[in-house]
Amino acid sequence: MATKEPTPATTEAESLVRCFDPHATHADGSHETLILSPRWGRLRRTNPLLATSPADRGPEAAWVVARNNLLTCRDRSVQRALSTYQHRIRVEVRISVETLCDPAFDLCRHGHDLLERHGKNRSAVVVRREAIDIRSLPPDPAGYARFEFGNTFLLPITEDAMVAESKTLW
Repeated sequence: MATKEPTPATTEAESLVRCFDPHATHADGSHETLILSPRWGRLRRTNPLLATSPADRGPEAAWVVARNNLLTCRDRSVQRALSTYQHRIRVEVRISVETLCDPAFDLCRHGHDLLERHGKNRSAVVVRREAIDIRSLPPDPAGYARFEFGNTFLLPITEDAMVAESKTLW
């Protein structure tokens, strides 16, 4: 049986969950795949089960479900934990008019690539790709078009921060 390559969305989902909890893991069962997160369990004061997915869909689907469960959770302690480690990244760029007129140039893709590069420097993962901000700025004196790209990233939690956080929960 050939192992299928994870999609970028799957990789991003797993990275986001692991930024939230570096100890998150998946467990393959005979009928379902589970995503377990000790931090999720501590914050919600319940079991560490973050997501389940049918086994035939593989662990990739479970990571995507886990990401969705994490970002849509209404529990205030989880929301607070996410907002504590969110970081806004903004990048300002100059682009020549010729480049903008090139049909092969994709301004959104360019913005995503720049933001991801800056996020990787901080080991951060984009929270929601679709939430990218693109703002046009006045042109610079040399005639270049200027744009500002922005998005929210989740920074990974450190071991020390998790220990301190667990002490405040009880």
